[in-house]
Amino acid sequence: MIDDRVPGYDETFFPGASAQWREIRYFSKVTRTYRRANVILPGGYDEKKNYPVLYLLHGIGGDENEWKAANPEIVSANLVQEKKACEMIIVLVNARARAEDQVPQEDLFTIEHFRAFDAFKQDLTGCLMPYMETNFKVLKGREHTAIAGLSMGGRTSLYIGLTMTDVFGYIGAFSPAFGLLPYTNNGVTEEGLLGERGLCLPKEHAEDTLVMIVHGTSDTVVRDEPVRYHEALERNGSRHVFDLVEGGHDFRVWSYALNIFLQTIFKE
Repeated sequence: MIDDRVPGYDETFFPGASAQWREIRYFSKVTRTYRRANVILPGGYDEKKNYPVLYLLHGIGGDENEWKAANPEIVSANLVQEKKACEMIIVLVNARARAEDQVPQEDLFTIEHFRAFDAFKQDLTGCLMPYMETNFKVLKGREHTAIAGLSMGGRTSLYIGLTMTDVFGYIGAFSPAFGLLPYTNNGVTEEGLLGERGLCLPKEHAEDTLVMIVHGTSDTVVRDEPVRYHEALERNGSRHVFDLVEGGHDFRVWSYALNIFLQTIFKE
């Protein structure tokens, strides 16, 4: 674990650092409802400039507010102020793409719930991204677009990112959950969204895509599944970053991962 965080990076804004929060609602053709997201804009957001964008996904029991626990607006603003990260727009999404998109009380670990996360691929690319490009000063192109998430959001980020490298140039998976490879867990069995052969980068973007997997050494929730993803990528010859971090399935790991990811993306 290489911890080069700025002291106090997630506690308070450094002098001169700031950010803006916007709550948005966009119409989803997938769910046929209006859906919520949170948008973090750089403090000096300028309508005359365009900015790269990071779509940040929550875990299985979260929503568009879960990442607030890591103070991403403070992290990003302080890193920009220290010239360790680029100015960017960060979108905290609700990756549960179904009409009733609140955190479910009964079917948390079911195929039906997991499919709502899988359906976010269409909601993101067909509805949310066009909304952002219409209403905010977003730079288009894979070199300006990133996706990352924690736990179930990490699984979803890998699934979307690896199958759409023409859209996403940066992919972050922090404690990614089961689902890309065949598995049985919590009474659920799946064949895997990608499988062994599909867990790889396509040749056309093998050299210009960042894939970063961060995993806690004492994670008892996803256990060794992130290691399986790492090993599959290795076997398939797909260049990536795999970082083992002291911690469990919690924001100690995810805050670190976000910090490092922000320092890495959108740089030449």
